[in-house]
Amino acid sequence: MKNILFVLLFIFFNCTILSFAQEAKEVQKLSAGTFVKVLSRDEVNTLIADAQDVVTFINLYSMYVYETNAIPENTIFFGEIEDIREPVEGRDAAIKIAINKMITPDKKVYKIKAHLYSENDNYIGGGLTPSIYYHKLYNHSKGFRPMLQVVPLNVYETGKHTIIRPGTEFFIVIEEDIILK
Repeated sequence: MKNILFVLLFIFFNCTILSFAQEAKEVQKLSAGTFVKVLSRDEVNTLIADAQDVVTFINLYSMYVYETNAIPENTIFFGEIEDIREPVEGRDAAIKIAINKMITPDKKVYKIKAHLYSENDNYIGGGLTPSIYYHKLYNHSKGFRPMLQVVPLNVYETGKHTIIRPGTEFFIVIEEDIILK
């Protein structure tokens, strides 16, 4: 009786492991939240670019799911400019790029939903500009001679346009699961 129970448990565990291994090989899925490192192929300038212009990126490293190559090396990612914020007083220009298509080197096309990652709500650029004017104040502390202190005023430089050069490294964040064939 113990031998039969042992054999049944052995067969059950082997079948579940084999079915899990076959399932892992058949269905390849990139989960939402996956980061893919890419390089820019085009120059994008906020002075010239318009919303919905096409921008391309390429990955230089293969990405694996289990032992299968999910995103091969030299896969091209196509995106479009979603939003452009013009430079204003106190802030540089910013650009937001959405990625919507991926083409592998063996010409498989996948529709994806992703963005270029940035800490600034996925906007590239948009940094603060320095102050133009400073006010000189004497800081009087008890027991010390007065010290000159320079305090920035609320008048800032006008921002500059953001330029994305070819070869700039970025991370793409996948927002929806991708089923790869």
